[in-house]
Amino acid sequence: MSRPLFEVSQIIRDYGAEFFSRYPVVPQVRKSLVAMSLCRTRALGGHVEVCPECGEIHVSYNSCRDRHCPKCQNKEREVWIEMRKEEIIPGVKYFHVVFTIPAVLHPLAMRHMSLFYSCMFRAAWKTLKAFFEKQGLQGGMTSILHTWGSNLFYHPHIHCIVTGGGVDENGVWHHLKGCGESKKFLFPVQALSKVFRAKMMAMLTHALKQENVVIPQDVRKACFSQGWVVFSRPPAKGVSQVLEYIGRYAYRVAISNSRIKDVSADGMVTYDWKDYRNAGRHKTMKMHAVDFLHLFSLHVLPPAFVRIRHYGLLSPSNRDKVRQVQIQLGGTPVPKERKKKSYMQICEDKGWQIGICPHCKCRMQVLEIIEPARAPPHASLSARTANL
Repeated sequence: MSRPLFEVSQIIRDYGAEFFSRYPVVPQVRKSLVAMSLCRTRALGGHVEVCPECGEIHVSYNSCRDRHCPKCQNKEREVWIEMRKEEIIPGVKYFHVVFTIPAVLHPLAMRHMSLFYSCMFRAAWKTLKAFFEKQGLQGGMTSILHTWGSNLFYHPHIHCIVTGGGVDENGVWHHLKGCGESKKFLFPVQALSKVFRAKMMAMLTHALKQENVVIPQDVRKACFSQGWVVFSRPPAKGVSQVLEYIGRYAYRVAISNSRIKDVSADGMVTYDWKDYRNAGRHKTMKMHAVDFLHLFSLHVLPPAFVRIRHYGLLSPSNRDKVRQVQIQLGGTPVPKERKKKSYMQICEDKGWQIGICPHCKCRMQVLEIIEPARAPPHASLSARTANL
């Protein structure tokens, strides 16, 4: 795959100083943007590889490993998917459900990100849990937080991969009533919407009260005067599609470098986006690089915030239950002692030629280690910002 002509990291290097001077940002935003600006440059160090047969030399620089960086998610995504493979329940339909919140709550969300996002996770699970319990079952959910729309504007929502069934009090698996052989129905979305709205507002009100914050009455009235959007998409077919679904959303970032179509000499950034309200048609958005970085910065998560969470049957504490269900349904149970595959092992399994000479097809050898040009502490990152 060819390298994109334009990258977020280059935009930060060229316009980061102007952005930081115009917009006061929290330390986490500054830290992430500076890290991304240095990603895969000599500043972070790297190594020189040489082919022992033909002498081909290849220089590789280290990644920043920031979770918001468009260039650093492939490794984490593949390792994570390998772990999820072991938890797949054979013969079970998995549904993709999306919980969104109305725009009137966006200002509260931006001021109280960690609190607000945690309420979204809990409200989404409490909603689904209530519907599972009506059928006497414990279901499972893997949930992923996204804070952006395709146009990069602020739009927090929760993507959920939900099992089309659950276990009863005796640990016996049952498919949901709407998930039979020929049925593709999870729960009524209008009912999900009403329950999610009630639970989210109750949780948010209680959580904000602990911070001595009250939801304005006009905001509360606007929230209850409209239906909240909940999508429930048809189930994926087969293990490979389930994992593709999960992997696609789990490690996606606000915008990929491939979507950036142009950065002009006067700093205008043009990027591609999908208009889902208009049959998913591709359109372009154009704005100055400083405004682009401002939009991008809205999607930097609070420090140590967990954006992928597992609930119910799919939670780590219920791995024994998953193992028993897999045995019931004739699948391979999750190993009791799980060993995470290295990225190199995954590359070999997939046939990806990492560290292989493109000419001789033999493994290249490390000739030289390039030491980082800076110290790793956060203080050095902040100091570096002034010189962007």
